[in-house]
Amino acid sequence: MDMYARLQTTRDVPSGPDTEALRTQVTEMIAGHPGFAGMFLMEQLGIGWGAMVTLWQTRQDAVLASERSAAARGPRPVTLHSDDVYEVEEDWPGVAAGERPEAATVIYFDGPLSAARLEAARWSSRERILPATRDLPGRVRTLVLFDPDEAKAAIVTLATSMPALEAIGQAVMSTELLPGEDPALLTGPDRFEICRVVGYAAERLPTA
Repeated sequence: MDMYARLQTTRDVPSGPDTEALRTQVTEMIAGHPGFAGMFLMEQLGIGWGAMVTLWQTRQDAVLASERSAAARGPRPVTLHSDDVYEVEEDWPGVAAGERPEAATVIYFDGPLSAARLEAARWSSRERILPATRDLPGRVRTLVLFDPDEAKAAIVTLATSMPALEAIGQAVMSTELLPGEDPALLTGPDRFEICRVVGYAAERLPTA
């Protein structure tokens, strides 16, 4: 089944005694929108910038989410730094699938990426990176996001703890290139963010 992700970032993260109540309100509101399929609210370590990944059953639902939120509660409580809709190209559940994530990495590959670089990255992800991380304790989920219009990508990895997230990163860095991989095409990400997951909502399953 097709799935879409909306990745929004802000440099204006709310703080203060009402922050937790605001997170809960926003999470519950977005989870009630049509087509909702998941949400991860994150804060970058050190800097404190924010990011939110929401998952949707259709592109239209992803695009209309902000309009629906504004209709429900009024103006957005933060100013967005970026706002992009991606196709979910890969969705790899981990051994901790279904558990609440507490830590995440968001890796950005700015476009436009060449067809050769895209193919090399996809092959490496499937054949080298996934096998090295598939069965690691604490990995909840890995989402590979792709924007075909701008030929850019992002990878979101979610884990049950910061140590589990660090172990996943170490496993990736310790892999060796496989025969046929061209290091010239595997130049690495443009940005890399390590985050705490401060809000989470799963897709609501229909009730009988």
